[in-house]
Amino acid sequence: MVMKIIKSAVALVSVIVVGIMVYFFVYKAEELKKERETLERHFIRFDLDNINHFVLVRPDSSITFERGIGRVWNIIDPIKSEASGEELQKLFSMLNDSEILFTVDEKPKNLTVYGLDNPHYYMAMNYDTGEPDTIFVGNDTPDGTMTYMRFASEKRVLTVDKGLTVRMKWPVRTYRARTVLNLVDEDIKGIEINRSDMDKIVMENPGFSWFMKEPWQYRGDEKNIKELVKLISDTAKTTLVEEKTDNLAQYGLDNPSLIFTVSLKFGMPDKMILVGKRLEKLGAKHLWYAKQFDNDLIFTLDNTLVDTLNRVPEWFIEKNPMSFDKERMNKIVLETGGSKIVFIKDAQRNWSVVSPIDKNIRVETINKIYGCSRHILIHHLFAYNPTEKEIKTAGLDKPTIKMTFYYNDEELENIAFGNSFTEEAPNIYFRTSASPILFISQSPVTADINKVLEEVFGDS
Repeated sequence: MVMKIIKSAVALVSVIVVGIMVYFFVYKAEELKKERETLERHFIRFDLDNINHFVLVRPDSSITFERGIGRVWNIIDPIKSEASGEELQKLFSMLNDSEILFTVDEKPKNLTVYGLDNPHYYMAMNYDTGEPDTIFVGNDTPDGTMTYMRFASEKRVLTVDKGLTVRMKWPVRTYRARTVLNLVDEDIKGIEINRSDMDKIVMENPGFSWFMKEPWQYRGDEKNIKELVKLISDTAKTTLVEEKTDNLAQYGLDNPSLIFTVSLKFGMPDKMILVGKRLEKLGAKHLWYAKQFDNDLIFTLDNTLVDTLNRVPEWFIEKNPMSFDKERMNKIVLETGGSKIVFIKDAQRNWSVVSPIDKNIRVETINKIYGCSRHILIHHLFAYNPTEKEIKTAGLDKPTIKMTFYYNDEELENIAFGNSFTEEAPNIYFRTSASPILFISQSPVTADINKVLEEVFGDS
């Protein structure tokens, strides 16, 4: 009985061993063979991201591509231009997806038959890692549906779908950029505008909001700068004028009227754009000639963008210099004409004057004070780091009006006004406690404060 059990166990183990051997030596071998055949049928057997430089060689004009920073590809010959990411991706995808349809000849003795003895078309590739290689393109097959090809690293002649070789033969205009800038709003993290040696504006967005760095360090106007960013991203709608020229002067690009540089996120390289002169053709005067500094292509830019880039620096900064919380603030001290008037807000949110008289005040009067302070707008910046002379010129050594805002006895902020002058419109100098900068506003400060005084000291 014991012997029968032992024999049965041995037989079972033998069956299992045989099964395992059959799996590894027959079925597994067959699977590996199929995988190998599939791999061998795959035309490109390397990572396309590993390519850093390649040349599409053709009889008329070869095209040299080079991978730049941030996975951006550039054409460096016969023209200097960004490559069209869409068209290049189509080429790479077709290379990646193509299969070897047939291995025509493992060891060809005569390449002339296939047009591969002296091929007119080929793609030479350099990699980050690995030896360079070249794909040679020969004649079409007799039925016209396939093309003979071979790798420089191999002897055998292959056939692939003709669609791949057609794309490899396309001219440079297919692969070049279609626009002076190829980006979206979210890519932009900085803008520098140069209009002359002494007129430069620099703005940065470190991640949350825009900030002017030059000519002053000041909060940016979010609405206005986002408008500019949108106009820059809309350059995707520009029109190509010429692929390459030896005469930049005809476009005013030998001595640009304006230069702006766009800094980009995600490690992408900065883009410097030269703006030349306005088109003189009838019906096209809303356009300007422009090009990237290190590219050959010449495009047009819309006048709306150029006008925006030429705005005064004040247009790019936050127009409201005061930021105290009106809801938290419950006390205002107005000083003017030798008088000090104290306004208090009670628990019911009603305002009244408590000094030098005791009187209830309408909300419209308080709103006029807000209009001269919390909501005042900057029209010009008079002096960023003012000298004593500039402070005196502005009349801010002896302010004519001063308003201080409190939460109980805690000062939140104050604003002081100096001299007034008229240039097409009334102007007044002012400064706030938050900054030493001297500003100019066209808000009707004097008229509004006079109405406040009438309310306080009048009979109403």
